[in-house]
Amino acid sequence: MKKSIALLALAVWLLVGCGSHKAAVATSGRQQATEAPAALDMSRNLDAIAAATGAWTTLKAGGNLSISGGTSFSSAMQVRMVRDEALYISLRPLLGIEAGRLIIRGDSLYVINKLQKQYLAEKVSVLTAGIPATVGMMQDMFLGRPFVIGEGSLNGTRKQLVAVSPQQDGCTIAPLAQPRDFSYDFACNSKNQVVALDVKLAQGGTAYSVAYDDIRRTLAGNIAHALRFATDVKGKPFTIKVDYGTITWNQEVDTSFSIPDGYRRIDARAIFGLFGQ
Repeated sequence: MKKSIALLALAVWLLVGCGSHKAAVATSGRQQATEAPAALDMSRNLDAIAAATGAWTTLKAGGNLSISGGTSFSSAMQVRMVRDEALYISLRPLLGIEAGRLIIRGDSLYVINKLQKQYLAEKVSVLTAGIPATVGMMQDMFLGRPFVIGEGSLNGTRKQLVAVSPQQDGCTIAPLAQPRDFSYDFACNSKNQVVALDVKLAQGGTAYSVAYDDIRRTLAGNIAHALRFATDVKGKPFTIKVDYGTITWNQEVDTSFSIPDGYRRIDARAIFGLFGQ
């Protein structure tokens, strides 16, 4: 348990996209269609996908987070989000007792480790290795919602910002304007549900992939209640699995926090160094 909050911090770091990873990892297993089905109407597919990205203001959910790769770890968690404002994760590995928290507000990241009475306070940019990221983008990534970097969630008013192409048993959505150092796209199944996000480095190789499962239609549109993130860390496979329980939308949530007195501040490199052992 002494590494739990450090592991969660790295999980978010990887999910928002660390450009330093150069190893190729397995993607979602989708296959390029050799021939586009004649009846496939890409414009209609895009309409359906965009329409299934609904609006929301707050989220509250329980669930479980597990990590494997060098170190294995699993914990119950509680998640709270305020749309485009805050992402709050509480780790509760034993009898509901909180071991630590991770909070992202604005452009700041805070990790509070109650077991060692330590905390981290950095700009979110320390996690992204130069790849742009926002709270809203990370919220979409945690929920399996398509997004356009710099614009927000894909919806009816942003359809012109992406291209859709046929794939076997579905389609792929790729933003037309791609960053210089990497590219990203979303795979959708025949039900027009997002089933994968792939992030590829411009110099070659896959930075990471996220596979989504247990997709349910909710008040906020299609939401993945299970995800599996895969990458390499220092040349070794590294995976994160998140499973949500019941999600409650648009009710009052508390994302306030403070750094407890007597806690010692640690450097972000201390967290990342755990995976060099």
